[in-house]
Amino acid sequence: MATPKAQFVKQLKDKDTVAAPFLVKFSAVAVGKNGKSYMNIVFMDSSGEVEARVWEDVSQYAGQIVRDAFVWVDGRCQLYQGRKQIVVSRMQVLREDEVNLKDYLAESDLDPEALYAKLLSYVDTMKDPYYRALAEAVLREDAHIVDCIKRAPAAKSMHHAYKTGLLEHVVSITGILDALSKHYVGLLDRDLLFLGGFFHDIGKIWELSYDRVTEYTTEGKLIGHLVMGVELVDRKIRELEAQAGRLPGTFPEEKKLLVKHLILSHHGLLEYGSPKRPKCLEALIVHAIDDLDSKVNAIQKFVAADETPGQWTGFNRQFERYFYKRAEEPGIAGEP
Repeated sequence: MATPKAQFVKQLKDKDTVAAPFLVKFSAVAVGKNGKSYMNIVFMDSSGEVEARVWEDVSQYAGQIVRDAFVWVDGRCQLYQGRKQIVVSRMQVLREDEVNLKDYLAESDLDPEALYAKLLSYVDTMKDPYYRALAEAVLREDAHIVDCIKRAPAAKSMHHAYKTGLLEHVVSITGILDALSKHYVGLLDRDLLFLGGFFHDIGKIWELSYDRVTEYTTEGKLIGHLVMGVELVDRKIRELEAQAGRLPGTFPEEKKLLVKHLILSHHGLLEYGSPKRPKCLEALIVHAIDDLDSKVNAIQKFVAADETPGQWTGFNRQFERYFYKRAEEPGIAGEP
């Protein structure tokens, strides 16, 4: 029977005694300046992550404390260079039936079924018969993809890096794209924008493994989600064309190229991993909104988790700056 988890990463303070189970996200043996081996570990639970060090009995733990293992940890929390760290005195590997998985995996605050219903509501408003058929083939009719997109994170660590994060990200982007299509009336193909929102990161359901700790798959490391997304589009179009009466005719080559271009260019710059830079308005906008939504999520999560006293956060390495913490939540000031 699973033992309730009473101590979470977010609750740990400097000098706290640690006596709790965690999930191992990362572990490695290193050698210190004194020539002695030690273990560098990252523990995680649903509230966050914390680094840990093991200075004694390293050989005893090295083969047991591995990624994806559940471990009971005894030790002490300390601040090191302004960050929490656990100095471990003892560890013991736990069986899976001794833990409640929900205590260890971060999830979206939003309901996956509600998010998925919202996604399909956008599909239902599409007008172009080719684009809509492609969206339905992937997002409504492929049971494997539907299951994965409800569970997958959007990234390993950068943004929406939690269960259902990919779906949350896609629905958020699509809502913004919908609004922009109305703002720039006559300039944009709304259905093409939607496919960019739907499919720009669809390959991440195969690029990442996410049953426990999020990690890159071999396919993800060798191929990547941009290419996987393009391969999916090609495959689904072939399947649609093979189904009698499913499309008004052969899928137009230009439409196919534009969908693939939005996927391949959504990172924006060659140095950010895009094989192509955006070369149409829809591609430019999908890139910009993807970048915006990713940064908003990353900064919001960072500020919410920051425990630095005062109105400024600690230094954010990703964005190379400190962030201001408002005294009141947005929209609260001035309300009765």
